[in-house]
Amino acid sequence: MSPDRFDLPTTYVDTPEGLAEALPHWFRAGLLAVDIECSLTGVHHCVLALLQVATHDQAWLVDPLALDGLMKPTLEAMAQVPWIVHDFSGDGVVFKRLYDVVPTSIFDTMLLSRALGYPQPGLKTMARLKLGIDIPKEEQDSNWMLRPLRDTQFSYASRDAALLLPLLRTLADEAETRRDDPAVASRLAALPGELRHLMKRVRAYRPPVHDPIVDKARHLGELAVARAKQLSAYRWAWGNEGDVAAVMELGNRWILARIAHPPATREALERAIPNPRFRRKRLDALWEVFREGAHETQGTEDPADDLIWNNTERP
Repeated sequence: MSPDRFDLPTTYVDTPEGLAEALPHWFRAGLLAVDIECSLTGVHHCVLALLQVATHDQAWLVDPLALDGLMKPTLEAMAQVPWIVHDFSGDGVVFKRLYDVVPTSIFDTMLLSRALGYPQPGLKTMARLKLGIDIPKEEQDSNWMLRPLRDTQFSYASRDAALLLPLLRTLADEAETRRDDPAVASRLAALPGELRHLMKRVRAYRPPVHDPIVDKARHLGELAVARAKQLSAYRWAWGNEGDVAAVMELGNRWILARIAHPPATREALERAIPNPRFRRKRLDALWEVFREGAHETQGTEDPADDLIWNNTERP
């Protein structure tokens, strides 16, 4: 990613000492742009892989994998400073689920973009429209669990946070110039209520009891349910270790097909796993799920047909 006027001096924080140096800067700023990157297992199951914080003149990339025990008190301290965010509906769930922390005050630039009438107010779209900058998509779904981060990941993550404050200023100027537009004025007037509703939903979040895929397996019996639970647990655990193939290969349709028509042999299961690297690494563990009672769950219909759920959900 080539340098841009929105790129800020960025500090990578992966030690307690680095965190202690960053905190006073954040409190003095009085307003923080906050973004996150997570493992690729969806907001209900992911781990926090990176926390991006920016002020008007500096950015920090905080490594939760190296600072695990310090993240909750750090976020509790940060929560006292207002945050600028973009689409907090997913990120807020991650903070609430993992750390039981919700900031005292946020302003969501995605909600402001929508109030101004932008139908597709994602950060990349708004950065292009309002700041004239293209954010490359290559790193959007990259594996943020691996260390060290690549230079392109470093730049991408830093810029995502650094863009929020200039984007807010630009959108606020536009809101001022369009305040006499009745449609825009009514949506802007509703914005504080939308923000309160968003924060209420985040604070009330409770993790799902189990994956929807487990419910889809119930008509196949107790063994199928047990297998669905174990395969889901593997998917989330391996995915959160940075094994992207686990998320891709152990898809809902694959799991439901295997538990409805379980492989009778290890070789049959091996043939059902197309990714050779994932197959070599995970076949033994997966076969243990099916080894006992391999013929006890048989279905005649494809239970995946009406499954409205996927594994690619993000903060």
